[in-house]
Amino acid sequence: MPTGTCPECDADVHVDTDADKGDAVACEECGTELEIVGLDPVELDIVEDDELDDDDDEEEF
Repeated sequence: MPTGTCPECDADVHVDTDADKGDAVACEECGTELEIVGLDPVELDIVEDDELDDDDDEEEF
């Protein structure tokens, strides 16, 4: 099973072999929500809640 490194706590995060870019995973050590941004090698980035909130606000207006 491929692994990436959590950018928050540096723990190994296991990624399913059939995972794609853009899929979300959670770090088992710190609970941070991560997005797969690369597959070979596996690269992970923190999902920013603020970006989602900004998109929601724009749709309401």
